[in-house]
Amino acid sequence: MLDSTALSLICFPHAGGGMGRYRSWRASLPDQVKVVLPILPGREGRLLDLPHEQVSAVTDEVMQQLAGALAGTRIAIAGLSYGALLAYDLAARLEAAGHQVEALFVASQRAPTTAAPVLNWHAMDQQHLLDKLRQIDGLEANMNEEFLDLFLPVIRADLRASETYLQAARQAPLRCPIYLYHGSADPAISAADAAPWCRESGQFFSRSLEAGHFLLGPAGDDLWLEALQADLATHVSVTAEAAC
Repeated sequence: MLDSTALSLICFPHAGGGMGRYRSWRASLPDQVKVVLPILPGREGRLLDLPHEQVSAVTDEVMQQLAGALAGTRIAIAGLSYGALLAYDLAARLEAAGHQVEALFVASQRAPTTAAPVLNWHAMDQQHLLDKLRQIDGLEANMNEEFLDLFLPVIRADLRASETYLQAARQAPLRCPIYLYHGSADPAISAADAAPWCRESGQFFSRSLEAGHFLLGPAGDDLWLEALQADLATHVSVTAEAAC
């Protein structure tokens, strides 16, 4: 079980996404879990800042933002889709800098050693991209033109960062455990592409959820949060679906 020491849970959104989902987690997670939300360029309070097109550029900035703020707290990191790669890269950087990361929670993303399919979502024409996003429930049906003008450059930059990211071949496995969550009906990320996450840590646990890419239930309930809550509470007793 979690002890009385504060746990800082650093969270990263999907491509083009904001932090609203994670803000809602604060009411559901234990009091000793502090949800930490990095301020990313191109969204929310930084709408006018140019988004980064490389994962490393984002994590460089987050390392600077959080410098000193996490001293004396336990650290865990969570990310969904594009955010899973940000979470992984930040975990690797923190460990390389001598910090202890307690756990990494990644969802709806290929493993960092698995090359992205040659779809190039970031380079699609606008209508094709919007159609693809609607297929994975990643776009509101009635999004207005003004919001689209703000949204599309951010999601293209995020998608480019996501699609071009590959783990450095020399990088050692993480010391922290990895918890993987995958939607059984995810049209964007296959189970086969997600499975090699098991190579990234000697402690690997996996859950398949009856959901699509964003791990939401039929009524919009947050199935990822429910699963992550259980894993936070036990921190060890999840059943691995497969071993490499």
